[in-house]
Amino acid sequence: MGNSFLKAPAFPHRRAGFTILEVTIALAILIILGMIVAQATVWSLRERARLVSHQAATELAANVLEEARAQPWDKLDAKWADGRTVPSEMAELLPAGKIIVKLEPATNSRRVTVEVRWQLEQEQSVSLTTLLSAREAKKTGGTP
Repeated sequence: MGNSFLKAPAFPHRRAGFTILEVTIALAILIILGMIVAQATVWSLRERARLVSHQAATELAANVLEEARAQPWDKLDAKWADGRTVPSEMAELLPAGKIIVKLEPATNSRRVTVEVRWQLEQEQSVSLTTLLSAREAKKTGGTP
């Protein structure tokens, strides 16, 4: 009945620590995880840039529609529409950006469509439409 703690180990020549195979497997796992994180980061940055550009294009189209609303009815024409350009402040957010404004007559109104196009990895676009009418009704006849 001796002390069981004093027995010699079954494999006395084996040292404690990691083998080369274990270290290689651990490094391979770390490299794979690093690649996954890097790919997710790149995807996230691209998606963020796409969303920021989309938001800027939507705001620009809305601003052009507001500008159309502010125009006098007789000045809202093709010349005005052709004069719309992407502001220099937005050139970085909307690379190769351009604004296309279409004015279409409708009954007692005009349909104004603003399309903003830009190029990221592929062509992107945003389109907004509104109907505008003259602010004052034409007077007919005599006094009321």
